[in-house]
Amino acid sequence: MTDNPTADSPFGASANPIDPFHAAKASAMKAAEDLRNVAAQKASELRHVAEQRAQQWRDSATHAASDIKEKADEFRQYADDTWKEARARCADLRVEAEKFAREKPVQALATAFGIGFVLGLLMRR
Repeated sequence: MTDNPTADSPFGASANPIDPFHAAKASAMKAAEDLRNVAAQKASELRHVAEQRAQQWRDSATHAASDIKEKADEFRQYADDTWKEARARCADLRVEAEKFAREKPVQALATAFGIGFVLGLLMRR
């Protein structure tokens, strides 16, 4: 035996350089490290693919939203034009009705009475 105990062995005996426990432990540690590296790489790849897919969805949603906004603007313009046209026609009809009432007051009163009578009958039911 030697006078100087080694740091590896608390009993002073020299540790076997080919200890199966240490070799298995080192192999398991290496395998765990390799597994951790592969898992980190796969997680990075998955994150990259998820970011690409999210960007595609974001682009698709942005495109769809702009199409909807464009169609809504077209519909709003159509509704505004239709409303203006309806108001103009209503104003023209009012002017024509006033003109008719001034030219033929008896016929205008008879027509108004007839329309009121028919509406009254319809409303009673």
